[in-house]
Amino acid sequence: MSVGRSYTRTGHIDVACGQLTFIDCTGLSALLAAAHAAKAGGSELRLRAVPHSLARLLRLTCTGGAFTIEQP
Repeated sequence: MSVGRSYTRTGHIDVACGQLTFIDCTGLSALLAAAHAAKAGGSELRLRAVPHSLARLLRLTCTGGAFTIEQP
């Protein structure tokens, strides 16, 4: 996973997930904390190229709404 910051008027923090091979509850907690911090700072955390395993985890935990998800 790589993180890049690209600012527009609203500000975005992009997390490229395309090469993610494993994520557990600790990784999900870190992403949720980052999304919360971004929102508090007036930015948005965007997950890009979300693999099936992460999409499934987000669906099972009902946490997908915390992120903007952008597929290629």
